[in-house]
Amino acid sequence: MKGIMALPNSSICHTELYARNLEESAKFYGDLFGWTTSELDESYLSWEDPAKNSGGFTTSGAPITNPSATFYIKVNNISDMLENIKAHGGAIIRLKTEIGGGQAFMHCSAIRQATT
Repeated sequence: MKGIMALPNSSICHTELYARNLEESAKFYGDLFGWTTSELDESYLSWEDPAKNSGGFTTSGAPITNPSATFYIKVNNISDMLENIKAHGGAIIRLKTEIGGGQAFMHCSAIRQATT
């Protein structure tokens, strides 16, 4: 959480991700995207990505339904990452979708579930 005080007012400064299993979530995002984690207690791991954005994985107070927030992680090759996500046990929620200008996105989940 270095540099939070330097962020402009109203900036996103922390992102919390609900997880069924902290260790699986840490391994999934660590292996795929290079995120590092540190344990705060038995129900919370803080994480930091290579750009120093930070947040946490929590099992405490997780919502019964799926959270409605979506965030996007930049990758160099979306097709390769799709295969890598599957290989690490993740679920593809929405396949690669072209959005113009040579850009695309896909939705995935660290939680193993059926693709819809």
